[in-house]
Amino acid sequence: MSSKPKHVGFVYCYESLYSLLFYWGAITFRLHHLQTTPQRVIYALSIRIFFIGGFVTGVYIKLSDAQMSQAMFSHLSPVVKIIFSWECVCCIITYIEYCLLLDTQRRRHIRLLANMQLLDTQISAAFPFVNWRYHRTRGKYWYGTVGITFLYLVITLTLMFDTTRCSCGFLSTLVIACSYTLVTSTLGLFSFIHIGLMDYLRVRFRLVMKLLRQLYAATSVTATERELQLDLLFAFAKRGSWLVQELNETVGTLAAAGMFYDFTHMTGFVYVVCQKLLHQEPWDTQYAFLTLHLAVHIYKLIMTCVYGYILQREKRNCMHLLSACGAHFKQIPQIQCRIECFQHWCMHNKHTTTIGKKTPLNLSMLYVVFNGLANYVIVLVQLLFQLQQKDKQSMPKDVEIIKS
Repeated sequence: MSSKPKHVGFVYCYESLYSLLFYWGAITFRLHHLQTTPQRVIYALSIRIFFIGGFVTGVYIKLSDAQMSQAMFSHLSPVVKIIFSWECVCCIITYIEYCLLLDTQRRRHIRLLANMQLLDTQISAAFPFVNWRYHRTRGKYWYGTVGITFLYLVITLTLMFDTTRCSCGFLSTLVIACSYTLVTSTLGLFSFIHIGLMDYLRVRFRLVMKLLRQLYAATSVTATERELQLDLLFAFAKRGSWLVQELNETVGTLAAAGMFYDFTHMTGFVYVVCQKLLHQEPWDTQYAFLTLHLAVHIYKLIMTCVYGYILQREKRNCMHLLSACGAHFKQIPQIQCRIECFQHWCMHNKHTTTIGKKTPLNLSMLYVVFNGLANYVIVLVQLLFQLQQKDKQSMPKDVEIIKS
């Protein structure tokens, strides 16, 4: 096992990420202390009110002052104003939905995390030679997520300062920028936690396959020991499949809400970039930060779909390998009966990674999202062309064309 007995398993791998969610007010529990206290509830509610209230208050101050309102909105076209307004409303609604779902699903979420740790404990008890490399998993997700989050914070803050034209009303601009950045960062952080949970299960299915191959190659194992170890591998595979289903039911709705927000966000921002290109505006910092902002959302979307596909593939390979292991144990009739039972179980328990209720989370989801994104952007660009043609064809009312 690990050389750090006080920090092993799921808590050691993901405690830092869940701590960020806790400090940002999204959840009311910690991995090392799962119970929710009144103080934690009050803290979470205070942070949520501060984020949402700060953003709404900052926008209200901007709108209530003629000079600040002119500086913030005068350079935006009507369509872009609608897009930015919808983006603000959508991110707040999604954030509230995240918080409500995490509160209502708190017990189920805690049970999912405890069962993931229990799976590792049972595997370690059955196969003591398994050496868990938890420090690699922790480093992979902690440093990667923190790096991406820091990059996103810098990009979003800069973009918001540039968009709101902070030449006047610096304090309200700072409140808007910080509130929006932290709200959207919370949404993105949970998406990376979802990716981490899927990868956690993917590694467990791969471990079961590796243990089965070692069982094939073992020569000093008696028939009774083979039968016992194979039963354990069947049980671990079933438990992993059940955890996939639990993961879907616990965070599937959250993942769907986050993906819908990414879709609406990318649609609006891609249109803004297209508008700047069609107007042949000179390249400036706003181009760069809009593109980088889009790149983070696209990266998150791609990684979510890729890990959903990889988890589903590893699970399918694991179940297929266990179902076909009878060819290696023909000399043990008792094992053949257990394999048939496992095959029957697999026929009735085809769990796959999903978002929402039943929408598969795989590479085809990328096509659905990007196809919808392209269609909506095309419609918005056509609207932009129509507005440009209308502006070119418009004439002063006091001018009359006389045909000779």
